[in-house]
Amino acid sequence: MCESNVYTRDEEGETLVMEDAVLIENDDGRIKITDILGQQKEVEGNIEEITFLDHRITIHPAKP
Repeated sequence: MCESNVYTRDEEGETLVMEDAVLIENDDGRIKITDILGQQKEVEGNIEEITFLDHRITIHPAKP
């Protein structure tokens, strides 16, 4: 399968945002994430890293 886990990374470390993500959409600083069941979450920030081998996507969240 091609699902990935999505994390945010900041000064305090990493936080799991969603497991089994199948769609990532970037809309001018807002990252919309959809999982295999169709559930969605949004995170403000930028994609920092995508590691296909580890099925891992890391987002650097926007500062408030």
